[in-house]
Amino acid sequence: MSFFDLLIIIGVVTGIICSILLFKKSNKKPSNKFLGLGILGFVWLNTKTLLHSLNLWEIHGFGFFPNGIELALPPLFYFYILALIHSKFEFTKKKWLHFIPFSISQGYAIIVYIATMQTPLLFEKDLIASSLYFNDIKNFEEYLIILSTLVYLYFAYKHIKNYKYWLSNNTSDTQFSELIFLKNIFFGFLFISIYTIVNLILNQFLDNSYYWRWELNHLIIAILVYYMGLVGYKNSELVPQYFSIKLRRKIKRTNEKIDLDIIDTLNSIFEKDKIYLNNKLSLQELAKMLDMNETILSNTINAHYNKNFRSLINELRVREVENRLLNRGLDNLSLLGLAKECGFNSEASFYRIFKTTTGSTPKQFLKTHS
Repeated sequence: MSFFDLLIIIGVVTGIICSILLFKKSNKKPSNKFLGLGILGFVWLNTKTLLHSLNLWEIHGFGFFPNGIELALPPLFYFYILALIHSKFEFTKKKWLHFIPFSISQGYAIIVYIATMQTPLLFEKDLIASSLYFNDIKNFEEYLIILSTLVYLYFAYKHIKNYKYWLSNNTSDTQFSELIFLKNIFFGFLFISIYTIVNLILNQFLDNSYYWRWELNHLIIAILVYYMGLVGYKNSELVPQYFSIKLRRKIKRTNEKIDLDIIDTLNSIFEKDKIYLNNKLSLQELAKMLDMNETILSNTINAHYNKNFRSLINELRVREVENRLLNRGLDNLSLLGLAKECGFNSEASFYRIFKTTTGSTPKQFLKTHS
């Protein structure tokens, strides 16, 4: 067994363990089920390289084994995103249509496998597979997999973008995850797609380097499996929230006095009432407080403060934390306790937002101003 085989096997074992853990938590969050299935799909995909690197392909029963699951992975990732974001997501019968290409591909692979099982001789198996256009169809599937991945990535990206738009402009609740880890998974899929395209092009000119490029591809997949398993389990308790997307058009207002009145009112309730200490404060609630349209309020905040609603409220909370630390210290509170008093309800978000706003961690800030 080579070092390469060991890395692949570690990725496979990690993927299986993480999938089991995610399935156990799927009753709390449906997205865990899709992620678990997706990780198992990658694990199953990596058995392809082990069949060759461990010389199992030539053993009767292993050659042409139907383990091509690639066409199922893009829709599984897409449904993971939908279930992660939407609390009311349901997997209806129509959604099975997304797996038709995979079903056809797997059905064909099973037919080839059954046909090649008629003989134990490898060269005869190759002849049977060739008579069923095995290589041509597999080459076609490579391009279909790339196309499918890019299409599902595009639609997944649109949902993530809409969610982040809603998050930035409608709520200051830091328990709503910004799903930063999805960015890494998204680019992992994109990188594998681009790498596969480059490999297909290089196959036309550099046949002698095919094997190590193929191994590298599966090694990257193993790393992605490892990462998805870890971050997926870490976020397995993240409960999806209901959100609605209402794309707002920027409204042109000719009366500048109205804008200034809005800003004066906002500054007043921020300074006197400190409404940002409400950890559930939303744009809708603030608009009701001011008796005005949500869209106008959102556009006004974006224009005058040069930041969205969520960023503005969290910046005010950070300033409140700073002021209390400078004037009163922790007052027998922990940093997390102080953060919660100032409107934060997520420890991870508090530390990240504080560092983004001030350029230092809370502990560094305390040390500097002690």
